[in-house]
Amino acid sequence: MKNSSLTVIIPTYNEAENIVPLLREIQKYIPAFSTILVVDDNSPDGTARLVKTNTHVKLLVRTGNRGLTNSLRDGISATKSDIVAWMDCDFSHPPEVLPKLLSGVQHGADIVLATRIHNHGLSLLLNRLSMLLFGTSITDYTTGFLAARREVLSHIPLRGNYGEYCIDLLVRAQRKGYRIEEIPYASPPRRYGQSKTAPNISTLIRHGYGYIETVLRLLWTIKFQHR
Repeated sequence: MKNSSLTVIIPTYNEAENIVPLLREIQKYIPAFSTILVVDDNSPDGTARLVKTNTHVKLLVRTGNRGLTNSLRDGISATKSDIVAWMDCDFSHPPEVLPKLLSGVQHGADIVLATRIHNHGLSLLLNRLSMLLFGTSITDYTTGFLAARREVLSHIPLRGNYGEYCIDLLVRAQRKGYRIEEIPYASPPRRYGQSKTAPNISTLIRHGYGYIETVLRLLWTIKFQHR
């Protein structure tokens, strides 16, 4: 896949402070033939308007059925590139890691994860639990920063509402025999704006429930497949 095409999907909601500098940074690190697709959930802060000022970036504005996983699904459906990558808009996913993700897929991997060197909080708990329960060597099931062959994403459509989609994708991909590689990186803090993961305790609990429900559902499915 040496000459394969690439699309980088960036789901956004109220990221006006981050989007312009992030797009500039991404453009430094991806090949000239690549596409950047911003999928915006109709942000009231003008994120989409700022994206339109960059003529080299594609924009998809969604006015209904908001959410991270829905944004990614729509972004994947909107591109025909051989390789699809996605990342957060808050600079916690460094753009300089993108060439390594792309190279990994070009050299034979089906999915390449950017895995955080230092996990903490809910992510640390979920990753340790997933490694134990699923018996794999994957160290960051909740990274949300990856590149994959589009063919893989066609065979394993994303499920879930928030970041739990990543656990679901990786467990199903591994069970189907797809080759998954990891690229470690140090995750910097969000540069501007408010975290969408845990802005308050109720959101944290709601997202945490989605993760746990996904793990239990996958374990249940695996159990009955072995019968």
